[in-house]
Amino acid sequence: MQIQQIELFHIKMPLNFDFKTSQAAIKCRETIVIKVEDELKNKGYGEVVSFNEPFYTHETLGASKQVLINKYIKDVIHKDMEHPFDLHKNLDMEYPMALAGLENALVDLYSRRNKLPIMKCVFNEETNEEIYAGVVLGDLDIKVIIKQIEDYQKEGYIRFKIKIKPQDAFIKLKAIRENYPNIQLLADANRSYQFDQINEIKELDKFNLLCIEEPLNTENFFGYQKLQKELCTPICLDESIQTINDLKTAISLKALKVLNIKVGRVGGIYYAKQMIDLCRQNNIKYWIGSMVESGISKILHVHLASLNDNYIPGDLSSSKRYFKKDIIKPEIIAQNGIIKVPKGFGLGVEIDEAALEKYTIDYIKIGGE
Repeated sequence: MQIQQIELFHIKMPLNFDFKTSQAAIKCRETIVIKVEDELKNKGYGEVVSFNEPFYTHETLGASKQVLINKYIKDVIHKDMEHPFDLHKNLDMEYPMALAGLENALVDLYSRRNKLPIMKCVFNEETNEEIYAGVVLGDLDIKVIIKQIEDYQKEGYIRFKIKIKPQDAFIKLKAIRENYPNIQLLADANRSYQFDQINEIKELDKFNLLCIEEPLNTENFFGYQKLQKELCTPICLDESIQTINDLKTAISLKALKVLNIKVGRVGGIYYAKQMIDLCRQNNIKYWIGSMVESGISKILHVHLASLNDNYIPGDLSSSKRYFKKDIIKPEIIAQNGIIKVPKGFGLGVEIDEAALEKYTIDYIKIGGE
């Protein structure tokens, strides 16, 4: 196939609530939607999910945008491509979220061009037709969290991830467990603990957590190696694992028992698949997380979460939870805690062009007539 045209839509989507972690608070979500078109007028969509500020990884949305315009797109436009994963032969991993967004659009295009669901193009195995939804609750007051868990349980949600910080993690999780002793629960610290607070982290063993995600403010896997030896709760790594080599190192040191895989963070589906294979080979549990993102990226994570051996339901919930209107049709709907996996070609959804135009604050077209 040959890519004739690539369009970048810099969008800004107001959130229904302020999403708070130990590192940041987000009121609107800016991302870049990438639309690619081949010589047969087939189209595919991807999304760049970096943030405006480098609190999650070093890559910012502005940097992603510049590298796409000045480098990555030039390597693709008007060139023959046998398979979307050929992209990775020539492009570096310095900006994985920009790379993933472009690759995701190409994979969607390739799948639609070949009239196949996206998972058939990537994984040659059976997948589930529906998945359990999961809810991420930000760093909120205890009373608010207790009430939100009650409300989401009524909607059928069974798994909750709670954003925590050292100042109140223990009392927050204690209150949750006292009110909801049987829910599936995990905690995400977003690197907010120092290593000398290891005893505080070990106290969280009392709460029967599925895992603790990214507890330590470190890029040194030796800290996680020591912590996991002393901790009963599985350590889950997220932003600490950027590359396959990162994962290999962490596995060799026994620094984790669970991996949260986000396509944007790791540089695309190509690398996500490699990480899943590596987890399977080394008895590491994996699950599919997601960013605060539009439906274009979120529905891709829904597809990946349909793999049979995911550890837990992902950070995947209804579009309406985050946005008054998403940019995909149909929107993602969790009914009785269940999300049905789309069956159509490519991502299996269409783009709401009117909503995309409404949210667009900057537009660039490269190639075409």
